[in-house]
Amino acid sequence: MQKTEIEALDWRAWLRPGDRIACSHMSAEPAALLRSLAERLPYPEPFDIFLGAPFGDAAAAMPPQVRLTTLGGMGTAGAMGRKRRLRISNAPYSRGGRLFSEDIESCDVALVSLARAPDGRLMLGASHGFIIEAARRARCVVAEVNARAPAIAGATWPDDLPIHAMTEVDEPLPASPDGRIAPADAHIAQRIAGLVEDGACLQVGIGALASAVLGDLRQHRGLGVHSGMWSPAMRALVECGAIDNSRKPIDTGVSVIGCAYGDAALYAAADGDPALCLRPPDYTHEASVLARLDHLAAINSALEVDLLGQANAEAVLAADGSWRQVGAVGGLNDFVRGARQARGGKAVVALHARAGNGTPRIVSRLGGPATVAACDADIVVTEFGVAHLRDASLDERAERMIAIAHPEDRDALQADARRLGLIR
Repeated sequence: MQKTEIEALDWRAWLRPGDRIACSHMSAEPAALLRSLAERLPYPEPFDIFLGAPFGDAAAAMPPQVRLTTLGGMGTAGAMGRKRRLRISNAPYSRGGRLFSEDIESCDVALVSLARAPDGRLMLGASHGFIIEAARRARCVVAEVNARAPAIAGATWPDDLPIHAMTEVDEPLPASPDGRIAPADAHIAQRIAGLVEDGACLQVGIGALASAVLGDLRQHRGLGVHSGMWSPAMRALVECGAIDNSRKPIDTGVSVIGCAYGDAALYAAADGDPALCLRPPDYTHEASVLARLDHLAAINSALEVDLLGQANAEAVLAADGSWRQVGAVGGLNDFVRGARQARGGKAVVALHARAGNGTPRIVSRLGGPATVAACDADIVVTEFGVAHLRDASLDERAERMIAIAHPEDRDALQADARRLGLIR
């Protein structure tokens, strides 16, 4: 293994024209390596970089001959997509590693950001993802070891996977935005809290609405976590005694996560925490694992939901009628289906009845892709109510969705439902 300063990294020693590159992602994005590569890309030929879900902006400086692939518009990908064309992978998050192990995506060079444990072991840092499977197929692996990255149990870099070049860096980790909790968020959170029983196992996304939901669970007890994300709001539930993982039938006593994403205090607390375990997508999002988590409460959001319960979490219509990618398939389907299989499980999709500009979000027909199919829909919550859709008939679905729409949108939705033959 060659150790070097980031400024002295010789990209010509590791890259070949036309290489396909894969990066660790989310809060383990190799920002220093990506900036170095953007500044000193040694060849004019096209390159491909699989970014996954970027949470930083280092890749935005890549020259135009570099094609960027993302898992939808998550993180900073949405902003990047407004400035340059992105290649979008539509795979559910549970298949992240399999994209590489099954040769759907290829990797010649892997760029990784790692943490160093007190005993000297290299760890994946704050996020797991697909990178180990990608690195196993790479010709070479280039790593930055970030002094600020937390060493989280379960994510040791494999001994049999060589690192060809390594540099030490001191980079701030991506910070999650401080979302302002709106009055509608509080109403939705109260409704969802009433659906979550003591001892439930939580999967919750990120954002202001997710934080509001978690904030309303402070009086609950015996909660567990098996989630793609570990957030400051989840850590607060540990500190107040709501989360202790004591009733989980598997991984008892441990919060299983795919990524830690928050602020400096969150990353510092995650470092070496024995009650936290970082696992890959084929465990955090795997249906057979989720089905074993009794009373799994999967709580996620969407951009819009139609009268049948189909949810679009991926794209909105731009002014020219094209789709603008602002979200992703991500783990939504994985957790919706997993929660429905779990004994006593619930799959909640929560959203405001209207967007900030007044556009209805309970609609008769989706304006973007159906990320969640009607047959998978379970529970939809807005500030106006709760719609239980599991195994409901078409007319029951339409009536229940109209009842939780904004009051000023209900007459139009009722008329559309009649035209579609859903209600009489």
